[in-house]
Amino acid sequence: MKKMTIDDVDWISELPEPILHHIYSFLPFKQVVQTSVLSKQWERTWRTYSVFEFDSSVFNLDLWGRFLGDNGGKKEIQRTRTRLFNGLKQTLRNRCFRELTGLNKFTIDIQFSKNPEFSSFVERCIGCAIGSNVQELKLKFHTFGNERYNLPKIVLRAESVDLLELQGCNLELPSNVKLSCLKKLCLSQVFADDQVIEALVGSCPLIEEMSLSECHGFKNLELVGLDRLHDIKILYNKGIQLYNRRLERVVIKALNVHSLAFVGRLDECDINVAYCQNLKSLSLSSTFIKDEWLCNLISELPLLECLYIGSCHKLESIKISSPSLRELCINGCVKLAEVDIDTPNLRFFNYFGDMISLSSNVLTLSKIDLFLFRNKFDTLWNVKYIKLLAQFCYCSEILNIQVVTDEDVIVPVELRQILPSPLSSGKHLNLQISKIPVHFSIAKVVDSLLWIAPHVKTMSILKYGHSSKSSFEFSYKKPIVYEGGSASCCKSLPVSCWQHCIKEIKVEITDVNEGRNKIKRYYCFEGPDMYGKIDDLCSFSITKSA
Repeated sequence: MKKMTIDDVDWISELPEPILHHIYSFLPFKQVVQTSVLSKQWERTWRTYSVFEFDSSVFNLDLWGRFLGDNGGKKEIQRTRTRLFNGLKQTLRNRCFRELTGLNKFTIDIQFSKNPEFSSFVERCIGCAIGSNVQELKLKFHTFGNERYNLPKIVLRAESVDLLELQGCNLELPSNVKLSCLKKLCLSQVFADDQVIEALVGSCPLIEEMSLSECHGFKNLELVGLDRLHDIKILYNKGIQLYNRRLERVVIKALNVHSLAFVGRLDECDINVAYCQNLKSLSLSSTFIKDEWLCNLISELPLLECLYIGSCHKLESIKISSPSLRELCINGCVKLAEVDIDTPNLRFFNYFGDMISLSSNVLTLSKIDLFLFRNKFDTLWNVKYIKLLAQFCYCSEILNIQVVTDEDVIVPVELRQILPSPLSSGKHLNLQISKIPVHFSIAKVVDSLLWIAPHVKTMSILKYGHSSKSSFEFSYKKPIVYEGGSASCCKSLPVSCWQHCIKEIKVEITDVNEGRNKIKRYYCFEGPDMYGKIDDLCSFSITKSA
């Protein structure tokens, strides 16, 4: 008889069951099921595992064919899959009737089918999961057109569920809705009428998070008296004209809501969120809101800290007065021409779009991000550009600018002679350029940026989306304040220009080679001598990435 060695011992199977369950958590569910045939120990471990996940891989014949190898054809694969389904149903039944360890998570994420066998299998699994007091229930059915899975009414009476996620379902109103433990509700591509939505919301006294995405069939959404609700998302990216039902009214009266997001075409929808007095984060994206509505809403939210406004194409003028606002992002509002912000405590400002007229009383900004592009030809674009930058002269030391081409950032010489530098107090300037032309001069860009911010300490220039970058560190002679008479180019500036006060320039060029490894090169120049040399040093780095 062969003597057993240490290599023959199955150490993994001897591990405590909780550790084996933890190992399961890193495996696809199909592989978890497959471990049940390894030994009786693994079978017992599988039967007490508290997570069930059915996805497309479990139902995929090709995947099962690869698993079985050459042991059979399509019929054998089908028989194997049927045995698997029966085994899964039996395991769920055993949990339900023998009162074994309850289920933590139960997930179905599969393509919808009208096959009666499919519906029977899904319905029995859902019933067993709910009978096992499942806590997290996710039922996702990928559908085409108007087809949806008719959700069993028992789901809306699952008192043990604290997370419910539904996709591609039709909801019908049961005799009574009982979701007394529910804390998070996510509905996507769900069809439900007003009565179902009202009953559903009213049965969740502990609800904390709610998300509605592409849901149809109801006209009114009222969230009233939900004291624990703090996060709400309403998304309609694909339009809302389906089934001739349009969301007409949204009323949210929940004092503890902290985060609220509206995304999509909510045109002609009456939105009332003024009762959310503790709201701290508000996101409005692709909604058809108007100037006056936005202005009035912000004034009624005394604790608002973060505001995102994106692709709201009816906005022409944004006026915001908020002493509590700390972060403001305005992105892609094509008709926007004017922004007036009375926000003394603002710390982060992000703007993406065409040139605007900006008025601000911001005292200190930690970070500014500007992505400017020209939607139309404007002869005064450079003048507006300088005026926009001047708004940030004393409120921030760091400015990040992104433009489409180098021409958008180079200020014509004739304007430099009649206008003061907009950022005479700027310390750190970072530029990203989306499109680098063939005949690109980084020296001209640096020269223009040094006019914009005459005594900047650091500067970086890179092509958007690439790793190659040119970085500069500047030191200056003292005194830097213009005393008159020495240089005519400095007379229009509050401080002397860089060419007459530069002391030393350190250049760091970062390239990426064919192996995707970063290579850095360093140079140092005294005085303004670098102006004629940096094109030779940096053009390879920038143009190579173009």
